[in-house]
Amino acid sequence: MRPRLIALITFCILLSSLPALALEPGQRVLGLGCWGEDVFWCQRKLMDLGLMSQATGRFGRETEAAVKKLQEIHGLPVDGLVGPLTYQVLNSIQSVQYYTVQKGDSLYTIAKKFGTTMDELVNLNGLTDTTLQIGQRLMVPASIQPMVYVVKPGDSLYTIARRFDVTVDAIVKLNSIKNPTLIRPGQELMIPGPSNS
Repeated sequence: MRPRLIALITFCILLSSLPALALEPGQRVLGLGCWGEDVFWCQRKLMDLGLMSQATGRFGRETEAAVKKLQEIHGLPVDGLVGPLTYQVLNSIQSVQYYTVQKGDSLYTIAKKFGTTMDELVNLNGLTDTTLQIGQRLMVPASIQPMVYVVKPGDSLYTIARRFDVTVDAIVKLNSIKNPTLIRPGQELMIPGPSNS
């Protein structure tokens, strides 16, 4: 009799938790101990920002710390809970990748390279100062992030442009190349998507 009772109680607990699995993001406040698809969605967004290493679908201490960091960056109350304001920020964030600031870069030139705005870069990175440092890593929207190609011996801008179905001019502009005939093996070039060339 006892094993049946335990099995019945376990089944009831599992059954009562199933609605949590089907909830869309934003339908409940998330905090420690929550689990389900909405938690997994939240964790994937936090991973895109580099604030978490993996999505498990369970809201634990790592998720709480990542949410607090996100809230701090965006000037929200830092409580570690994913409520309406935090959902709003997460919904507004596209997938991101990182860009390393190079000599001569400014927020304006980086925003122009990646088809975004200076305000978006400031908000995305929680910047309080617009002065950039060479080597500084910035988050940029991934949907418009150019790919990076490492120049190989024998490459020219023409052969690289043909390989990626873009124009030489688009590569020159994106990389601020002063002399298109002077590229060297090992040099990293950003390659625009075909629609950006």
